[in-house]
Amino acid sequence: MKLWSRDGKLLKTLPGHNDTVLGVAWSPNGQVIASASKDKTVKLWSRDGKLLNTLQGHQDAVNWVSFSPDGKLLASASDDKTVKIWNLDGKLLYNLTGHSRRVNGVAWTPDSQAVSGAMPKGLIASASIDNTVKIWSRDGHLLNNLIGDGDSFISVSFSPDGKTLAASSDDKVRIWNREGTLLIALKGDKQELTSVSFSNDGKTLAAGSGNGTVIFQNLADIQLEKLLARGCNLLHDYLQTNQKVMKSDRALCSSR
Repeated sequence: MKLWSRDGKLLKTLPGHNDTVLGVAWSPNGQVIASASKDKTVKLWSRDGKLLNTLQGHQDAVNWVSFSPDGKLLASASDDKTVKIWNLDGKLLYNLTGHSRRVNGVAWTPDSQAVSGAMPKGLIASASIDNTVKIWSRDGHLLNNLIGDGDSFISVSFSPDGKTLAASSDDKVRIWNREGTLLIALKGDKQELTSVSFSNDGKTLAAGSGNGTVIFQNLADIQLEKLLARGCNLLHDYLQTNQKVMKSDRALCSSR
């Protein structure tokens, strides 16, 4: 792992992993760095490059790591189909099982619990190639299961206000609201979409592509809630009268 200054100067090289490093994350206070590796471990480093701890417990490659908003916990996603929650002393606190294939990404809701309508503090989202994004409580309970349409999910990210969640897959980005309702699926690129992230103001979504480009989407142009309301207006009669619609689906737009 390498540390760089903002102007591109190499500051330090951190050796220690025995295989490819797949993900890194800074703690919220900027004092600790976590690295995830194909060698099945997560390592914690000080900002000056000192190895603080090695977290062992995964049975396969660790693809991503993410700190909780308060910096006290760390979530790791692995090829072993699990998400693990650790404290910074290296103790395994929770083992989140439920995915049937490798887990590529994990993200916490931002510390925005004071915002009206925002997701509660400390929720975790995990993205897997098993066609699901799962929402977990801070203590490891499964709260929601968001299903794609044959999507192998690769990356997941919450908006800064915690009201929406985006996940990238092979060729699209799906965006859900806090209740788990799919707002929109954005077509990406012919190449695999490798990552997704909201801007700090929540107005722009960036997606990395396997063709070496980054795609930017202005979310204000999409007007997610208006699109959903318009779609519900169009589907109202269909949902209520079509005999092939399941009873549970007839209320999909009842709140609009």
